[in-house]
Amino acid sequence: MKKYSIEFIIKTKNKRILAEVLRRGKNDLVSSSAADNPNCPPEVLAEVLRRGKDDGVSCNAAYNSKCSPELLAEVLRRGNNDSVSSWAARNPNCPPEVLAEVLRRGKDDAVSWNAARNPNCPPEALAEVLRRGKDDTVSREAALNPTYKKYLIKIQRSEKQLKLKEEKFNSNIRSNVNSLFYGIQVNDDR
Repeated sequence: MKKYSIEFIIKTKNKRILAEVLRRGKNDLVSSSAADNPNCPPEVLAEVLRRGKDDGVSCNAAYNSKCSPELLAEVLRRGNNDSVSSWAARNPNCPPEVLAEVLRRGKDDAVSWNAARNPNCPPEALAEVLRRGKDDTVSREAALNPTYKKYLIKIQRSEKQLKLKEEKFNSNIRSNVNSLFYGIQVNDDR
């Protein structure tokens, strides 16, 4: 088998060479670089991750932008607290429902921490983490997640709109009651 340098593997767009390097099954810098290469074929990333190893090559495969949402879900549903799962939870391709599943486990581990940091994490799942009232790293990341902050702003706007509607409704009721019982026309536009 031909030997390749790390520099070559980092820059190559040749999918056949990347696949060849990864199919050797080695845990070395050349293989890690191949798994990290954005030109690496998704099916080869799947082969790497299905080996079930917790090594640098698998971590890079789990974080590769070509790693499919289905494969990331497969890795995370194993329920392992390992580096590969942490990188899968961090990947922007990770499906929101799988990130929510990870957080529902209620663990304070690296996998949950990365799930809480992921911008794809559903804001309802982040809110659920915060309702637990724990002072842990996962809760801190949930509170800092930009998705959760946008969710809070949306809720605050909705609450303000609801309050305004309620005030207007109450005003209309007062006006109708005054007009019915007292014959008084009240203009209560606030």
